[in-house]
Amino acid sequence: MRYFVTGAAGFIGSHYVRELLAGSYGDDVTGVTVYDKLTYAGNLENLASVSSDPRYTFVQGDICDGALLDQVLPGHDVVVNFAAETHV
Repeated sequence: MRYFVTGAAGFIGSHYVRELLAGSYGDDVTGVTVYDKLTYAGNLENLASVSSDPRYTFVQGDICDGALLDQVLPGHDVVVNFAAETHV
């Protein structure tokens, strides 16, 4: 299965991605696209341990950017949303 994970460079999202790629959830993971705006809460260092995994792809983007989502979302089986702003 191919996963599309928004907000994946944040604290919770990055933990989910690391566990997903480690096989902790029992799914057959063939790809994980990490989609993050990299604001104050997102940090690619949170994903450094999995960034060399051939199933890992990073896309910097905003979940409000419909045109970009139209480009990168097709082909995924599962969408998991962790994108959020804590100060709203």
